[in-house]
Amino acid sequence: MTLRFIAFRVGTETFLIDIMAVRQVVMHSGVAHVPTAPAFIEGVMVLRSEVIPVIDVRVRINPQRQSGTDQPLIVLTQTPAGVVGLKVDEVRRLVTVNSEELMPAPAMVRGVRGEFLVAIAQQGEEIFLVLDINSLLTSDEQRELRTATLS
Repeated sequence: MTLRFIAFRVGTETFLIDIMAVRQVVMHSGVAHVPTAPAFIEGVMVLRSEVIPVIDVRVRINPQRQSGTDQPLIVLTQTPAGVVGLKVDEVRRLVTVNSEELMPAPAMVRGVRGEFLVAIAQQGEEIFLVLDINSLLTSDEQRELRTATLS
């Protein structure tokens, strides 16, 4: 079966997420910090009258690496907790992978814990880390986000 993903870069790593989970990619023009927001939320952005929580993927996946790009992007994704913006360094391209090419993710890949990954895919010399969008937030965090007052 052929799978389609959007590739994005955070630091030196290139991640893939299912294209069907992506709603839109927008420029990061800053976020508003909300004192009542859960600690894992960098802030919120407003897009077409919708308040969207933003998670810095770099901080979430590898807290030791803090420096990012000057012009990050926000990948708006549909998660079990609702629409969430993922702050990334660069959105690269669409990637098509056959399901047979996916390899199980080990416990740790280049400093990224395997619990955040569904699989690994390789195309030529490039290795992609297939991100599990549902594991970026624990079930408690998803519940907290659904009930949080962000506006």
